[in-house]
Amino acid sequence: MYCLKLLFSISNFWKSRRLPVLCVDTTAYDPFVDTENPKKSAVFFCDSWYLSHSVFWESLALKNDLPDENFIDIVSYLKNKGMATLRNSSNALSEKVETLFRQIGGLDGQGKENHGMVIEMAFVQIVALINKFMSAWKKNLPKDRYQQILRSTIDKTLKLILSDTLAIQDISAKHSTCLSNNFSLLLDQLSKVRSDDLEEDSDSWVRFKLVIGLMDDSLVKIVEGWENGTLSKYFRSSEIQHLVRALFQNTDKNAALRRRITGDVL
Repeated sequence: MYCLKLLFSISNFWKSRRLPVLCVDTTAYDPFVDTENPKKSAVFFCDSWYLSHSVFWESLALKNDLPDENFIDIVSYLKNKGMATLRNSSNALSEKVETLFRQIGGLDGQGKENHGMVIEMAFVQIVALINKFMSAWKKNLPKDRYQQILRSTIDKTLKLILSDTLAIQDISAKHSTCLSNNFSLLLDQLSKVRSDDLEEDSDSWVRFKLVIGLMDDSLVKIVEGWENGTLSKYFRSSEIQHLVRALFQNTDKNAALRRRITGDVL
């Protein structure tokens, strides 16, 4: 309703030529922005783009009566406002996801009781939150825009967890199994969220799957994976070396194998 009122207001101003286009009060748009509500942010985005196109075509019909081409400023403003609102809403989701993840207190598990359960509950909450936003966006956004924001959200989430994982100093065999199980559960749940909307796996998705495998692999197999390019395509040598140090004891044999992990492709 507000979009229609603004459109008619602009049209009437142009037809009467009583006011320049830039005098239209676009600041009244601001109260309708709600970045915390995914449905409202999506509807606002679509309305902004619809309105900008309507203003553009209205201006063409009245181009002989317009004093100048300042209507382009209005069109750009509306489009940018819609884009900014959706971007802010996406950022708000990422911030909420990070807050939930940080509440775990790190993935190292050192001296923490029931840490596996804490990680599992945090991942369940993260997936539920992402699913809530995505369900609203999928119903209200154009498909390509929804796919873009879905891919971005999942990538940010996986990069956040990967960053913390690759920084752990020591991972016991028991904790390795715990992380592997929880990471697998997370990917399984995120697969249901993305469904068939994303056909190709992103680099972050592949990296995450590979880390799950590394948690259960022998050092010999990890070195072979590096040398045949399976790992070097997605990781730096320093990342794999650090993870190896965390997973395996620092024996002479292991050190010799670890030295074979060198020469970055990235």
